[in-house]
Amino acid sequence: MAKDNSTFFLKKNIWSEVKDELLGCYLKPYIQKILATRRPLFYVDCFAGKGRFDDGTKGSPLIALEIIDECLKATAMQKAQIESCYIDLNYADDLNRNIAGYNNTHVISGRYEENIEDLLRGKRGYNVFLYIDPYGIKALDCGLFDNFSGYGFNSIEMLINLNSFGFMREACRAMKVAYSDVEAFDELVEYEPSTMDTSDQSIQDLTDIAGGDYWRKIVEDYKSHRIDGYEAERQFSLQYCLRMSQKYKYVLNMPIRLKEGHRPKYRMIHATNHEDGCVLMYENICKRWERLGDIQTGGQMTLFDLSVENEIIDIAAIRAKMEQHMSQYSINTMLSKILAEFYTKYGVLCKPPVIREILQDLEGSEFIIVTRTPETTKAGKPTQFFTENSKQRVQIRRKP
Repeated sequence: MAKDNSTFFLKKNIWSEVKDELLGCYLKPYIQKILATRRPLFYVDCFAGKGRFDDGTKGSPLIALEIIDECLKATAMQKAQIESCYIDLNYADDLNRNIAGYNNTHVISGRYEENIEDLLRGKRGYNVFLYIDPYGIKALDCGLFDNFSGYGFNSIEMLINLNSFGFMREACRAMKVAYSDVEAFDELVEYEPSTMDTSDQSIQDLTDIAGGDYWRKIVEDYKSHRIDGYEAERQFSLQYCLRMSQKYKYVLNMPIRLKEGHRPKYRMIHATNHEDGCVLMYENICKRWERLGDIQTGGQMTLFDLSVENEIIDIAAIRAKMEQHMSQYSINTMLSKILAEFYTKYGVLCKPPVIREILQDLEGSEFIIVTRTPETTKAGKPTQFFTENSKQRVQIRRKP
């Protein structure tokens, strides 16, 4: 357990606010789309905490429940069904009190990893959303995530808080490697840190969390000074997303850091098999990225536009990636699918308007052929949009 957990829920930290903003700002449009499937939604907050911090700030359960209520009141769908479940080992009584009055909710006092499979097995045909913000890395068993993908849901999405910094710290500890070129470990706020040792069990635990032993090569490269601590954390996060993509077609990650140039404290991983969810989350990540930028700089202007990985955005390089990406589409393909596959392959490179400008340029240079529905505006002019919704569609293919 942590040295002293008594103050953990006294006040919400800034990075917790950003994490919950990422959840809350995604949930509303997500639920609106899901209700249109006319299938029930099962929402699970797997490490729910108290539901409200001691200073009165809303935790993730109340954020989700308010959005659920708002969406249900606004929908024209008849008999829309949304169930939600909140799991916590230590604060179930507080949680019950704080979410009292909301319908179709269930609180479980226990461990996520001991309850989640039983909860999900009865939800075949449902849309499922899991918010997994664990107290320590040990609960993130990649094998469980693999299992979820085979339960026969209509759809499943997961938003996972991966403590990549903490994972690399423990991986180095397990392999007797000093991890020295990082900010103080004490800056990492953890309710229940997972401490590993050099035992075979700890090595296996790390492999279960990562979904493979690829992490060992990263630690060896760090030990040999082929990469630094920043690159070790980044490589682990990239490999983790690749591993998740074995079962989930679209995987994105957003680093959470409070100081420009510092290593991420956490990474928020989004996994889904639906392209619309990926595109929607990408846009959401970019908005939260702006929020983090304001926190990092104190609202001051910066000389260069930086990516989520704190790298200078190179428009020419992004265009080259898009040209290469578009070369595989020889037949008309929906824009949402193209974008989701691009985002999953290359990560969060830039904001959506930049991508749209690149596509417009590629259309203008006749590198791609774009088919829009509707083809013309009310005034009879050709449409030029690169966004999709219920009233407009975009299909693209490369020019032969």
